[in-house]
Amino acid sequence: ANDLGEKASQGVQPDQLLPVSFALVREAARRIIGLRPYDEQILAGIGLHREMLVEMQTGEGKTLAAVAPAFLNALTKKGVHILTFNDYLAKRDVLWMGPVYEFLGLSVGYIQEGMSPETRKKAYQADITYVTAKEAGFDYLRDQRCFELQSRVHRGYHYAIVDEADSILI
Repeated sequence: ANDLGEKASQGVQPDQLLPVSFALVREAARRIIGLRPYDEQILAGIGLHREMLVEMQTGEGKTLAAVAPAFLNALTKKGVHILTFNDYLAKRDVLWMGPVYEFLGLSVGYIQEGMSPETRKKAYQADITYVTAKEAGFDYLRDQRCFELQSRVHRGYHYAIVDEADSILI
């Protein structure tokens, strides 16, 4: 994972790192949480990485499918948002998948309604942040009203995965 991060920081394109990073995530998930992504989940992850809309039914493993593309795109240390439908899913997913990211050397955080600006800022500074689209949107609007840059909670935007896109976009 460290080697991949170094290559990403040197400008190696994510598509060139994809095979090794996805294989690494597959093995880490098996070892850390006891789940080995199926081929369909790996293919879904490739689609997500390539900014495609991927349809998976309930129970087919969308949460696990998102780990590999999130890891790959977080290697640059520019941040990845995983936008969930509700606070429950944001917390559940970070508690469930967080150990895989941490094993691979990445930090992970989540945003919940009612968190202080300081806690939000710390969560957004993580390599991977689980947050509802609603919270991320309102944080963006609040950031636009700040008089001082250091008061903003978001950092620059780099890559996002939208979980439950149909519900969020409606």
